[in-house]
Amino acid sequence: MYRVSHATQQNMLRGVLLIVIDCLRADHVSAYGYGRNTTPTIDSLAEKGILWEQAHSVSSWTKPSVTSMLTGVYPSQHGAFEGIKRSKGRSIVTTDRLQSSQSTLAEEFSRNGWRCGAFINNAQLGEFTRLNRGFSSYAPSAGKADRLIGIFLEWLEADTHTPFFAYLHFLEAHWPYKPRRRHVKMFGGNRDTNYFRDFSARDYGKLRRAISQGAASLSQEQLQQMIQMYDGAVRRLDGKLKIILAMLNELGLRDQTAIIVTADHGEEFLDHGRIGHGQSLYNELTHVPLIMSLPDDAHGFESVGPIRDRNTVSLVNLPCTILGMAGIESAIPGRDLRAPSETQELTLGELRVGWRYQQTATRSGWKLHRGYRFKPPNGKLSRDISPRRLVEECPYDVSYELYNVHGDPSERDNQADDPQRQSVLRELEGDLDRWWGEVSRATPLSREVTPSAPDQFDGDVEIDSTVVQRLHDLGYID
Repeated sequence: MYRVSHATQQNMLRGVLLIVIDCLRADHVSAYGYGRNTTPTIDSLAEKGILWEQAHSVSSWTKPSVTSMLTGVYPSQHGAFEGIKRSKGRSIVTTDRLQSSQSTLAEEFSRNGWRCGAFINNAQLGEFTRLNRGFSSYAPSAGKADRLIGIFLEWLEADTHTPFFAYLHFLEAHWPYKPRRRHVKMFGGNRDTNYFRDFSARDYGKLRRAISQGAASLSQEQLQQMIQMYDGAVRRLDGKLKIILAMLNELGLRDQTAIIVTADHGEEFLDHGRIGHGQSLYNELTHVPLIMSLPDDAHGFESVGPIRDRNTVSLVNLPCTILGMAGIESAIPGRDLRAPSETQELTLGELRVGWRYQQTATRSGWKLHRGYRFKPPNGKLSRDISPRRLVEECPYDVSYELYNVHGDPSERDNQADDPQRQSVLRELEGDLDRWWGEVSRATPLSREVTPSAPDQFDGDVEIDSTVVQRLHDLGYID
């Protein structure tokens, strides 16, 4: 056991580097026990740092997950739930975004004199999301790993004296998986004969939709070849992270920089009958790595050596944790993950896709899924209101799934209809209802009651054609 040492909060920390690897599921990271050596560089950070064995994202795709990661609040509060929506004539494309009332991690750093930069390869995170607030440099189209790292290091070298917060978001573990031959061979495969060798992102997108509709399937051999490509892509990216560590050493910043490695969500490989992400809140899509490598004087613990925290934790607490290690007081909610909770923490998840809305609540080894399918009367009810109001104003069907995730981490044995588990189900449903009521009545930062927030969101923003094309190229839209 360990505890935060308050004497270390005022430290000489000069940098915080948040590395987010898109689509990286925890059980494909070798430090988490995966049988393949996919992440030796990340593992080396864990060997001297802190690894959370059960860290979970708040959703299963990028925009809601990252927005929570940078604000400390859930999608029901920050309002960035959905993908793009086309107008009836399909000429205008819109999406939801971070609410103007929210404060971001970068804004908190900037207010305290820190230099903030974001270097991102994901079309879902353009400036239209408002996530650029607080960043003096925000590059949502920084490109593949080599280019992204180069842009980041150029920015870093321009001022090595001002303390910095940098957010790097890599897309290499996202389809289309493009490892080198040696990386596929490392895991027993042959890239030249792999079924997915020439698959584009659009090919993966089409396959994902076909499998979801029951119009296509994968053989076991094809599935294993897809996983080999994914694991190879992860290994290739892991090697790129060495460049970052080496440059921090060259600049004399490595021993004064906190490095956090995590993911926005995982990836499904037919675990529950589908591929890709964004379709559910099962563990393969929400269980992500979370590893922190902290300078000695910023460690914040009365403990020596590597730490493995077995408690279930949420990435919604990252802003509070990061600001805490920098010695910055902030109104952003959450708790510092470096101090283990004395009680079994309630971990929550949300996913909204069109007229479907899913929630999860996990506590004491049990996980409840509650799903709503809304049936708007004559299509007259706007989707631009909170799911809470939809429940109050719109007819719906509701479904439940209940899993003992300690004994059944793959979530195969649904016990929602077991008479002996009804008390567990009702207790977790009560947790969900209490939380949902609280966030529907209160502003996220002040917790003061405001009748309009956040039931009525700011409204959608129009996306320009360049972003639409990038999403099309990634296989997200037809």
